[in-house]
Amino acid sequence: MTRTLGLVIVVLSMACVLFTGSDARVDAVAGSTMTFGFLLLAAYLAGDVLSRFGLPKLTGYILAGIVFGPHALQLVGADTVRELKLIDDLALTFIALAAGGELRLAALHRRRSSIVLTVSFLTVIVFLGIAAFTWAARPLLPFLDGRSAADVMTVAALLGVFAAARSPASAIAIIHECRSRGPFTEMVLGATVVMDVLVIFVFAAVISVGAALVVPGDPVDFQFISTIGAELAGSILAGVLLGWVVSLYIRRVGAELLIFTLAAAFLVTFCSRQFAFLLDRIYSISFHLEPMLICVTAGFWVQNFSGSGRPFMEQIERSSLPIYVIFFSLTGAALDIVALRDTWLIAVLVAATRFALIWVGGYLGATAAGDPPAFRRMAGFSFVTQAGVSLGLAGIVMHRFPDWGAALATTIVAIIALNQIVGPIAFKYALHAVGEARAMRDR
Repeated sequence: MTRTLGLVIVVLSMACVLFTGSDARVDAVAGSTMTFGFLLLAAYLAGDVLSRFGLPKLTGYILAGIVFGPHALQLVGADTVRELKLIDDLALTFIALAAGGELRLAALHRRRSSIVLTVSFLTVIVFLGIAAFTWAARPLLPFLDGRSAADVMTVAALLGVFAAARSPASAIAIIHECRSRGPFTEMVLGATVVMDVLVIFVFAAVISVGAALVVPGDPVDFQFISTIGAELAGSILAGVLLGWVVSLYIRRVGAELLIFTLAAAFLVTFCSRQFAFLLDRIYSISFHLEPMLICVTAGFWVQNFSGSGRPFMEQIERSSLPIYVIFFSLTGAALDIVALRDTWLIAVLVAATRFALIWVGGYLGATAAGDPPAFRRMAGFSFVTQAGVSLGLAGIVMHRFPDWGAALATTIVAIIALNQIVGPIAFKYALHAVGEARAMRDR
């Protein structure tokens, strides 16, 4: 009750400041700082309130961003969300370090059969199932009216790829909240990270073949595919270097590890952008290192090859709460709920079909791997969340297919919004169902 009252007071106070002509709105910098502080406090309280009902705190953070963001109550404006993009990216890279640190080589080796089979079944079944569903449901997509079969096939394949994408950031946040440990958790986290990388490769192939189909006479862009491969390889190498630097700092210095880790995450975010900008501006080369993959690799290196994994993860876990609040509240604020209003029918149908296909794929993968019955039933509940990479790839679709790319991206954002709300709830339920969530048991 106290948290709910506090949330109400915070929201009313912010509304009074914004809508009563207060002088606090005059200074843009002060206004952005105040708005950011409001969002963090409101999201934290909302997460705490929902946790009393058994829902993930993560859901509260996202819903706070949606409700108070630019597409609903507008207590947080679109300009503020754009201004905070660097902070959002910084939080994501920090979470990626945590995700990499949770990937223990011994656990991955033990669960390799489950991870490989689950990823294989999920990717194939979800990709083909959503592509077939999109082809059958094309009358529900107005932007496909009068389009050629090649256009429809490309849209179907792209939606299939997006449906296969996951959110490692959401998975690691729920795992930390539930303090989950065990073979099921290891399998889910490993499969989630592997699928996120695999989806980028598949996306590159689909978008290159699709562009050749949509524009007759255009060849398949193998250069684009090879560039994606080079970007991923470069990101992994940069991650190994970063992991070596972090482990060296822990061994030689060790003090103020949190500040050093945040600085490293900031440098990864900033330098990867500047590196891409310089290559494009000076040499007309499109080459982008992926900050999230860099940090996942760095965290993995520190955990498994440096001997410094324990102090590294202890510091990460102690500092994780504000990072999660920042990232997921801004993620919610950036989700365009207007897109859901305009495309709700196809979004709901695709999201529901995707959920069913994920459950089937997870069940078959776990069965093929010989996992226990509880793992088979719950595997499909663990791979629903989407964000991050999916939103970034949607922007590429808009650029590569100007005729209908924007409309498809709007549909994708609507689907992601639904999955990002439902996914954390489903994953938390799965962790409790298999008995690996310790947060409730230890109370």
